[in-house]
Amino acid sequence: MEKLINEFIAILDNEDKDKAILFIHKLLEESVSIIDIYEHFLIPALANYECNSEHEEICIWKEHTRTSIVRTILESTYPYLIKAKKAKNIDKFVVVACPQEEYHEIGAIISSNYFYLMGYKVKYIGANTPSFEIKSAIEIMKPDYLALSITNYYNLIQTKKLLEDIQNNHQNVKIILGGQAVMKYAKKSQIPHDFILNSLEDIKKFRGDENETRL
Repeated sequence: MEKLINEFIAILDNEDKDKAILFIHKLLEESVSIIDIYEHFLIPALANYECNSEHEEICIWKEHTRTSIVRTILESTYPYLIKAKKAKNIDKFVVVACPQEEYHEIGAIISSNYFYLMGYKVKYIGANTPSFEIKSAIEIMKPDYLALSITNYYNLIQTKKLLEDIQNNHQNVKIILGGQAVMKYAKKSQIPHDFILNSLEDIKKFRGDENETRL
């Protein structure tokens, strides 16, 4: 597996979109699981990326290019996600979003897919979602959970008021947070939340704890 992972990373480093997509599809056709693709190829490809340029503007567009390739892979491999779903559906609905000014959406997309695999009804409403649109989605769709993915620390601060409003006006909606900013600063920022989930294992445990509570 390590050799394949290194080969994939080299393809991404060369920014060869077509080759990267075909490489992942070939692995899936050879029975590598979609979860292994996420956990060992796609997530580390972004989380462990280090730009080798001294110029910030170059690093920014290189990261965006890499992210775009990974997003295309996520979209093109969705049929494999459908085939992989084995968990029994549970009567719980999760709305997933990135708050206003948060453009890093890969974590949110992957989280949405993991919730789907675990049997939840899921609706991903996008990156950079204005607060009024998130509140509108809650009003109309009435989810059990709102899951927000936050990478930028400043977005954590700006989202605090939104979550306070949700806690005050939608007590039935539980708030799930995830993302790099949440991992580092959620406790310090005192941002309202009910759960912090940052991995597939977190979501699996969350589903198990929830089912035990419902029995």
